[in-house]
Amino acid sequence: MRNIYLILNITLLSLFFISCGGGGGGSSSDASFDTGDIKINVLICNESAPVYTDIKKGDLLVKQTDSTIVQIVHDSDDNKKVCVVSGSAYLLRKN
Repeated sequence: MRNIYLILNITLLSLFFISCGGGGGGSSSDASFDTGDIKINVLICNESAPVYTDIKKGDLLVKQTDSTIVQIVHDSDDNKKVCVVSGSAYLLRKN
């Protein structure tokens, strides 16, 4: 019986360490910069004269804070532009 508990404990401990992962690398939202992506800060909307950042096909809009609010505008030529109402955000653009 004692051997069964020992084997069970070793097995559970092994599974615990395996499920924790190997450590190292770590991940972050900026990890894609290694592939040559360009980070473009999105400008803040100004009520009197908003300045927008152009969005191109394949761009990824990333919020830097959970409370970020952005405004996206489509013009008559189907161009898309974005600005930040509150918080901060950036675009990841492929090279």
